[in-house]
Amino acid sequence: MASPSPYELKLLGEFRLRVKDFNLNEFLNSDMELLRWIRARENKLDQAELMLRKHMKWRNEVNFDQLLLWDVPKQCQELLPEIILGFDNDNCPVILSPNGKWDIRKVLQEVGPETALLARWRNVKTIQEAMKNKLTSEGVPVTQYNVIADLEGLSMAQGTFAALRMFSESVQMFEANFPEYSKLLIVINAPWFFPMFYKCIKPFVAEKTAGKIHIYGKNRKEWMEFLVSIFPVHVIPKVYGGSNGIEIPLLQQ
Repeated sequence: MASPSPYELKLLGEFRLRVKDFNLNEFLNSDMELLRWIRARENKLDQAELMLRKHMKWRNEVNFDQLLLWDVPKQCQELLPEIILGFDNDNCPVILSPNGKWDIRKVLQEVGPETALLARWRNVKTIQEAMKNKLTSEGVPVTQYNVIADLEGLSMAQGTFAALRMFSESVQMFEANFPEYSKLLIVINAPWFFPMFYKCIKPFVAEKTAGKIHIYGKNRKEWMEFLVSIFPVHVIPKVYGGSNGIEIPLLQQ
């Protein structure tokens, strides 16, 4: 996110007073973190306060701050992987999510939706930690990250009602609790039926987030050129035309 404007700095002072009863820690009380809620609600402090209060309630319910101490079930690690590839030219993390190879149906059967979602939030917490103490080229704290969502292998059979419901809940909860976190979402290898899946999720995607989504089909040359245009070559995996030799779970199978 860009640094706060003079007007936003004024709003931050008032907003901080409104939520002082939370006794927020240094990180959550920082200008850039509080600014998320203000921008997400377009400077409407009443709405921003309500959003933050709902988030703090959710944060306690899922024990978000302690999730890194939680032992993630093996099924979630192996079947729903997300990998930090590196950082873009502005120090923002670049994440690979091989969604097309995810076996959400099996994970739901073996551990249930609540545990699957917790694994998702633990990944977000890991990414948060990766962003801490990093600055953009303009000297502003890093607050956003990029995602490459590879849909290679996605089949209509994976779109069960339970899987779509969990994915929709995940998107809805992410938008409610992690505003302004998305820098770019690049979808690659989208199959012909992807618009039907996306239609189920789109109602929960904030307008700002939707504007950051780039969707590419099976034209490898097209999306490879786009990836190389926005990310350093050493961050992009070799399988996507870069020089990063990182091993990618599921894609290696």
